Amino acid sequence: MANTLKKDPFSILIAFLLIFIYTESKAQENVQDVVYLKNGSILHGTITDIKVNESITLISNCNDTWIIKQSDIDRIEKEEVAKSKTTESFEYKRKGFYSNINVNFLFGGELESPFPPLSLTFVNGYQFDFGLAVGAGIGLELINETYMPVVADLRYTFRNSKVSHFIYVQGGYAVSLGTPDPYDYDYYDFYESDLESKGGFIINPGIGFKINLNEKNAFSFGIGYKYMEVNHTYKEFNGQNIDRTIKYNRITLGFGYHF
Repeated sequence: MANTLKKDPFSILIAFLLIFIYTESKAQENVQDVVYLKNGSILHGTITDIKVNESITLISNCNDTWIIKQSDIDRIEKEEVAKSKTTESFEYKRKGFYSNINVNFLFGGELESPFPPLSLTFVNGYQFDFGLAVGAGIGLELINETYMPVVADLRYTFRNSKVSHFIYVQGGYAVSLGTPDPYDYDYYDFYESDLESKGGFIINPGIGFKINLNEKNAFSFGIGYKYMEVNHTYKEFNGQNIDRTIKYNRITLGFGYHF
């Protein structure tokens, strides 16, 4: 399986997109039609027939059939089915400060081991009640060397239900924490000395979904694309200083805990 993922990381992306579409369609099952009448009445159910400029047919949640003239309708909306008061709430907080820890596996490139490199990120931020969250984070990128990314984190959650879909983008700068080993790179020779990494820019957009446990805690699963470039400097045997930019393109498969 590791060889398959190494050769074709985009198969992970396709599989995750199928899961994303399936869970989104399942979430739509909790949506109902709500008809607001001009006399103040409100009807809940499913619209089964529409006659333009004449009437609509609604099957109510009590399984009654209503034929409603368009002249009597104030507006029609899509709303989530109301939960029973005795049902446990799975809603995640929609407003306030939050934290999350994410572990990502990086697929792509030439892997020398069956296990992909890891990326760890810890983010603190603020969640607005309309779905947008803004935060900042710090982490570790365990690629050829160890880097510490400092990133801004933007994400938008589409609905506040048991399964909540979101999109996100992270961007910032990765600081090098180690000295590159020339033997890890095909284009460096053993005689090159003073090899250093000065870090570089990083950006990581993606999509995912959360499984909300209660109002404060949730698990998340996401997939994205990470672009990272770092700058190396070294001195050749003739004393000439050389600058080199290393670019990484990776598919990320991540798991997170939100609290």
